[in-house]
Amino acid sequence: MNKTEKRYVEKKLETYNLYRLTMAYEELPKTTQSFQFVPAHTGTRSFFSTTEQTALKNIEAAQKRKNYMTMIEQCVNRLPPAERELIVRRYLQEADRFDYQVYMDMLISERQYYRIKNRAFTKLHYLFSVWEEEQGELEGI
Repeated sequence: MNKTEKRYVEKKLETYNLYRLTMAYEELPKTTQSFQFVPAHTGTRSFFSTTEQTALKNIEAAQKRKNYMTMIEQCVNRLPPAERELIVRRYLQEADRFDYQVYMDMLISERQYYRIKNRAFTKLHYLFSVWEEEQGELEGI
């Protein structure tokens, strides 16, 4: 596995953590008063309210985050127990952890830790790539 593939997997796992942190916060609608000329009937049924537009964007963004987080969790849950434990301890817990802390907690050698981590990253890279391809096909429909 090369560096770009490893970085790809690490970026996905970091994004998971960021999404987990922001799940409780939503963008607030703009409440400042604004005046604009809106014709009586435009022939479309689009929204004119920024509050409605913001609410729709929030719903869509929250759904995308939820789908992303579900995908990461499903991919990690497909890993064998040792690989899953390593990924969860190192990347998916709230506290930032270093590699040496994880392999000492797991009571394995440094060499064994990096072997397990490399196997897990290889599998996750494949699973993430397959998921992204499926998402691209679904959006193309």
